[in-house]
This record gives sequence, structure tokens and C-alpha cells, in this order.
Amino acid sequence: MLNFFEYVGISTVGELAAIPLSELTRFRGFKTKCKAEMILFIEAEGLQKLYADFAQWKTSGINNR
Repeated sequence: MLNFFEYVGISTVGELAAIPLSELTRFRGFKTKCKAEMILFIEAEGLQKLYADFAQWKTSGINNR
């Protein structure tokens, strides 16, 4: 996940929160493992409140375009 953050230029939680969860899967390299790590990160840091659609996104599949 850290490699992904570097790739897209994310260095703060604010920058991460500015990207809708549904858009993350459109980035090249964001796959199932990265999503699983992102879910764990969001839950561990208590960031669910930043994402209204977190519960739905968490259970949806990866749909890269």
C-alpha cells in the first residue's frame, strides 16, 4: 500500500480522504491485496467517518477500468 501511496503522490490522510474510495480501484496497481490493506488501515486508524460509502466499498469487489 505504501508503494501505491508513493505512486499516486499521497502523503497525508487528508490527501487520501480527498479521493473517493470508488476511484481508488481505477488507479493502476490498486488490486485486491492493496484494497485489503486499505480496509485494514482505515479501520485501524478509525477513518471510516471520512468515507460515507466505506461499508459498501469494503464488501464490493475490485473493478479496475
